[in-house]
Amino acid sequence: MDEWGETPPTFERSIDGWGAQGAFGDEGESGGEQYIEVLGNQLWVAGMVDLGRFRRVSDFVNIIDGYMVMRDGVLLTRTGDATRLAIPELRVLPSEIAVVGQLTDEKPQGSSDATVFVEKTAERLVVITRTLMIDGDVYIHGGGSIMAFVDATDPKFIPMSNVRVRWLADRRLAARFPFALLQRSQIVGVATEGIKLGGVETTMRRVEMLKARTTAAPPDADGLGGEIGSTVPVADGASIPVVESGASPDDL
Repeated sequence: MDEWGETPPTFERSIDGWGAQGAFGDEGESGGEQYIEVLGNQLWVAGMVDLGRFRRVSDFVNIIDGYMVMRDGVLLTRTGDATRLAIPELRVLPSEIAVVGQLTDEKPQGSSDATVFVEKTAERLVVITRTLMIDGDVYIHGGGSIMAFVDATDPKFIPMSNVRVRWLADRRLAARFPFALLQRSQIVGVATEGIKLGGVETTMRRVEMLKARTTAAPPDADGLGGEIGSTVPVADGASIPVVESGASPDDL
């Protein structure tokens, strides 16, 4: 790696630079080699993957069993720049992958199913993994629920377009992909009504307001509106008799 000198190599993301073809091969052919970027909890690698008999990356990653083999890999920094670490062959467990980013959108072109039309609606989805925040467009059937779509178990990787990726520890935009696949099992949170990025001071003020609202509420010891053990309402001004030791009920 010393031959690179003090300056790391320029990272070329264009399809021409990697010699990759579109997401679909010619009729009857496989997808061949495709360029992808893989993001995990602390991993960001770019490289080529051989789809074998599959024609799309989504088909390949949803059915692969065991390690996914990437060739001509380059380890990227948290901001997407190339590091000095080039990896001729890297094997990655699909279960540890959160996002598979692509440079092309996997939309059918000249498909024999072109006459079949299924109504779908684009919905913006914002999800959080253990280390990433991802937002992008997903397409659900007309009248479908976005949460039902997220709660489904198939396919393992959710196709998304117009995708933006941020690290939770860094608010700066890390990556943008025309098309990406998000693994369902990596999702730990879903923002159902979108998000707003505010300054640190604004965010802290909001946290303090929420804390103040919580502490301002009167304490409720048993959750029933009264003290623990008090289940019978007592009229205002009424005195509660004290039973002395040895007294009978008739003395009350």
